[in-house]
Parts: sequence; C-alpha cells; structure tokens
Amino acid sequence: MRIDVLTLFPEMFVPLDESIVKRARAKGLVDLQITNIRDFTTDNYHTADDRLYGGGAGMVLKPEPLFAAISAVQQKDKNPYIIITSPAGEVFDQAKAKELAQAEQLIFICGHYEGIDQRVEDTFATHVFSLGDFVLTGGELPAMAMIDAVVRLQPGALGDATSPEEESFAQGLLEYPQYTRPAVFKGLGVPEVLLAGNHEEIRKWRREQSLERTLKRRPELLKEAFLTKEDTEMLAILKSKIPDSRLWIALVHYPVYNKKKEIINTSITNLDLHDIARAAITFGLEGFYVVQLIESQREMIAELLKHWQIGFGSRYNPNRHEALNLVQQVESLVAAVAEIVTKTGETPKLIGTTAQAREGMIDYEKMRTEMKKGGNYLLLLGTGWGLTDEILDTCEYVLRPVYGTGSYNHLSVRSAASIILDRLKGEKRD
Repeated sequence: MRIDVLTLFPEMFVPLDESIVKRARAKGLVDLQITNIRDFTTDNYHTADDRLYGGGAGMVLKPEPLFAAISAVQQKDKNPYIIITSPAGEVFDQAKAKELAQAEQLIFICGHYEGIDQRVEDTFATHVFSLGDFVLTGGELPAMAMIDAVVRLQPGALGDATSPEEESFAQGLLEYPQYTRPAVFKGLGVPEVLLAGNHEEIRKWRREQSLERTLKRRPELLKEAFLTKEDTEMLAILKSKIPDSRLWIALVHYPVYNKKKEIINTSITNLDLHDIARAAITFGLEGFYVVQLIESQREMIAELLKHWQIGFGSRYNPNRHEALNLVQQVESLVAAVAEIVTKTGETPKLIGTTAQAREGMIDYEKMRTEMKKGGNYLLLLGTGWGLTDEILDTCEYVLRPVYGTGSYNHLSVRSAASIILDRLKGEKRD
C-alpha cells in the first residue's frame, strides 16, 4: 500500500517514524510519502492560502497548489482513495479503517486554517473524515490517527496475527480489560478467573467484560454488533443490574407564557389530564403532577379526579381509573420537587421541554443514555405558549423540540407528551 500525505507541516509527521508504522514501512508493507503543499505554489512567498470570498474571519487553502500536488502524487493505476480531514466530515471509525485498508493508495489532504477551497473536495475527494465533534488546529493529527488505524490492519503489520481480531471494535464491541504480572500490585489483584487456567471460563469472562464495557461506555455499538445467543443472555443479566431511573411528569399551568410572552396561569383541559395520564402509565412513570396556582382551578381538577379515582368512573372504566390514579395536583413546581424528595430522599433532575431552539439542548438518544445511569427525573411540560425562560434555566437538561418531516412543531401538549415519552421510555433502541 502507498500512502501520500499533503500537508503544510511535514515535520509534524515524525511520530509515524516509530512503533508499528515504522516496522510496517521497514517490511515494505507500506510506502509512506509526506508532501509539502507549498512546493506546488507558484509565487515567491509560497502562498498556499487566501481570504474567503464573501468575507469572514480566517484564510482558506487555495485550490491551485492542491490540484497540482494531487496530480503529482496520484498513481493512475491504483484507483486511489483521496481523503480530506475536516471537522465537517463523517466520523471515522473501525469499519472505515477496514475499508481504507483495502485500497492500493491513500492520499490524505490535511486541512488547515478555515479549511480547503470546496472545489478541491468536489473534484477529488472520495471521503471526508473527522475524528469527532471537536475542532483541532489542522488535519495533521487526524491524518496520523487514521494512518495508524489503517497500517495496523495490513497483513504482517502486527506481530500476532490474531491481534486485530481481538481489539476493540473488531467485532463491534469494546475490548475486555487486560492484566499482566504481578498478580497483586499495591493491594490490587488480578481477577481470579484469569489465574485459574480454565480457558473456557476465561473466554466467557472476557466476552462478558467486553459486553459490559460496551453497554456502559458505548451502548450504541450494540445495535450493529453481531451477538450470539450466549451474548444476548449475558446482556440481559448485565442490563438487569443497571439501576433503573425513575421518571415523573409535570404539566405546568403556572408560570407559562402567553402569545405575547407575558407570564400567565392557564386553565386546565380535561383531555390533557386524561391523555397525559394514560401516556404516563403506558410508559411506566412514577407519577403525574399538575402544577396549578389558582384555587378554583384546583377545585375543578379535584372534582374530575374524584369521579375517576373513587367515584362512578372508577367502576365504569377501571383502566382510566388506574391511569388517573397517577395524577396529583400541586400549587407550584417547587412543591412537586419537594414531594418527590419526600418519597425517594433524592432531588429529581429537571428535564425541560420547549418548541423553541435553545443553546445546550440535548437529543433524545443522549437523554436516554443519561437516564440509564439511574436516579430521579422530572419531565416538565408547559401549557400555553410554553415554559418560562426562568424555569428552563433551572433545568439540568432541555430536550430538543419535537419535529416531524418539516418545520411545523405546534403540537398540543398531550401529543408532545406521548411522543417525548415514547422517545425516552419506549421500545428499547439498543
């Protein structure tokens, strides 16, 4: 395999003269060439960048030297993959490393400054890769990481032929913990199963550890991993040991906004009580608080609940009785939190909802992951035109708005409640 790197800073690639990459080059498995983009500039100052059209901060790598450099290193008979490193790229992973490892030639173009003229990507790039959701000074470090990941997959690059198959991600899972001598160090011992010499028990232990580590650290990998019947049985046991989170829901009538963004108290709606209560029991919530400041409104709620909780409605429709038994009314959000503390001894983390975009919002998959850590959570739903900014500012989390196929997101609060609960507590997605 031939690997070419186009960069403004060739001296940064000294680390590739060490360790596995060095050995692979010495064995002739990889031909690594580092090319300075400035060698293909045409002015006396070796200018490789210029200002942005349309204005804006920073500089962009010019197309002329890059077109020339790519043409110079491209091996026409090898159908090369041409990779641009960019924070705007697709996230690089082990599957992509395996794909690149099959190529005859790789050409890495290291972005710098504000990026690369788009015409380079449009003309040449077969892949645009990022290491993750963060920004580095340039594309050199990502290129080195990707090159290392690809080179170690070349046959003969590693001393033990089985090493690539046993590493993290090779089978879609994170690798199990590793131990070496001494058996006890500073009072910390090696797991007994590894010392006993029973190879089948060691295999099972390692697989279980791999599954547990993946479940805790990267649960999304389990969606694509190949799992045997033994694996699924191990996972079921591991999941049963994870502390369950407890979720309450609160329908807030005060304080909320009206259309003019004035703080108001809204009136209750019979359908909201019924439908949110039914959703709450469907998704296993601990309780449903109705936050209502006005006494006359609370009296009306009490009459409605009486009918379904202890009156004729409880006998006529036992299912509705079961759902509405979750409902409790309180005068304030503070009172709802206090009741949860009294019941559990733990203050719930507040999850805010809003139809408006807001900085620092969390998506539903990440919220599910947070809730897997256990603890108490209180989901807040605003009536009227939504929860006030003061309430949202007190929330540990604020969920992204519920969107469908377009930009319209003016759902009723009871519809939004069902969608949000399904995303947070519905059928398992892992």
